[in-house]
Amino acid sequence: MRAGLLSNREIIRLVNENFVSTWVLIDDVKKYVGDQEQFAKTLASHWEYPLDLMFLAANGRFATKLNSFRDFPAHRDVGHPLHHLGPFGTSHEDVFLEHARQFLEGE
Repeated sequence: MRAGLLSNREIIRLVNENFVSTWVLIDDVKKYVGDQEQFAKTLASHWEYPLDLMFLAANGRFATKLNSFRDFPAHRDVGHPLHHLGPFGTSHEDVFLEHARQFLEGE
């Protein structure tokens, strides 16, 4: 993701202007679930392998997510050749931008 999506200037601008971006390991999240940490509970309850992106509203409510196996079709630079959308489908950038726009319009 970092080499693909986050090298696109439009995506960098969109993320910087509209999101608080963070990166966490699921093993670290699971350490705090038992402590009644709501943020950790939200992340853990919506995580699925291999999760790439999770969108939360400003109040911490889960909104949606993007999973590389399910949501990102294969294309010439990177991807999964047996993806259900077929080889060389929609670019990862276009998938992300459409998903982010839908999230922002719903906020």
